[in-house]
Amino acid sequence: MLLALALLISAPPISAPPISAPLRVTTQLERSFLPESGGGEVYLQIDLVAEPSRESARRVPVNAVLILDRSGSMSGSKLDRAREAARALVEALGPKDRFAIVDFSDGARVLVPSSAATQEAKVSALAAIARLQADGGTNLSAAFEAAAPQLSEGRQQGRVDKLVLASDGQANQGISARPALLRLALQLFGGATVSSFGIGEDYDEQFMTRLAVQAGGRARYVSDGAALAQAFAQEFSRAAAAVAHDVRLEVRPFKNVQVERVLGFEAAAGGVRLPDISAGEERRVLVKLRVPPGRGTAELADINLTFRDASGNEQKVRTSAQAQYTADAGKLDAQQPNRITWQAAMGEMADAAADALKYQAENRPAEARRAEAQVQTLAAKASMSAPARAAHLLQERASEYGLQLFRSGEGGQVARKKLSAATAEDSTIPADF
Repeated sequence: MLLALALLISAPPISAPPISAPLRVTTQLERSFLPESGGGEVYLQIDLVAEPSRESARRVPVNAVLILDRSGSMSGSKLDRAREAARALVEALGPKDRFAIVDFSDGARVLVPSSAATQEAKVSALAAIARLQADGGTNLSAAFEAAAPQLSEGRQQGRVDKLVLASDGQANQGISARPALLRLALQLFGGATVSSFGIGEDYDEQFMTRLAVQAGGRARYVSDGAALAQAFAQEFSRAAAAVAHDVRLEVRPFKNVQVERVLGFEAAAGGVRLPDISAGEERRVLVKLRVPPGRGTAELADINLTFRDASGNEQKVRTSAQAQYTADAGKLDAQQPNRITWQAAMGEMADAAADALKYQAENRPAEARRAEAQVQTLAAKASMSAPARAAHLLQERASEYGLQLFRSGEGGQVARKKLSAATAEDSTIPADF
């Protein structure tokens, strides 16, 4: 049974950012007491809130690099959408920004080298975008290798590095294995934020989503071509409003404690990369811990968070999670499910839905059905102990996932693309229980 909450925090936090720092970090454990004889699983909730303020809301200069797919698979309306996206980015640039555009097919070329976003440079870039023609294969690795020097050229203290890929993600030349492409992006782009825009109903949503998630960005799919330019401009504006980027979380468990999962993220050595956070945004991360039996007060884990603020300065937050053991059955029985329990259920549901999509894409229908059933099981179990509003939200989310998974399983590409992007966001967005 999942029970109530409280976190004992070592005071004062070590290396905490100053009071004026733009990002507020709080942590809580799901329950106050653990059984001496059993230990068990418990969720650690980490909340990150970017306070809106005059300073944090100011527009931050951006070092933007756009990678445009012009391969033969992008012919027709796909390339039209890519051009619209490129124009939206160029038109959103401010005088303190820098930008570059790389396009690719069999190979890659620097269409617009890293330049200050002067009016003259923007007019020239728009003319180059208008001349784009689709032809050849899809060499994503060449595009990544061409984009990295342009990103470095525009890098400067106080300027946010932002890379955007607009493609169908159907790599078939150069390095085409998806894991190798993901590793190459990590190697070449470092702390830059990478967002992906899937173009067309046949784009590789698994790869494009993972590319964005591993680099603190967002995976976007906009089926309506008329809305693509607006969505692209919004993504750029969000980068310009970032108050915390290159956000990295590391949870170091103490002896015999295990980190089972960070909901919404794949396990990686050295922690996970969290999405960038703009002024007024909130993010919530759930960490599933397995705790051994014990007595008294026990240290569970060190929590280390690093990020770069709008000026490019590194900020650090460090604290620790502790548990209180008890043999008092009354104290254990008095604990009840709570907001952390229900938020964890939301995160587990998102992960299960993402697993179902992956199995569908891999043509593993039995595994897909089991993951789909897990979504509904999680919602039903959490709803049993939840108040009406929380139960409604859980059931509503499960119904949405179920409908989209059904459509995806029947071959609905739009449903698959939208759900892939949604589950990546849902894992870290606080629910209003």
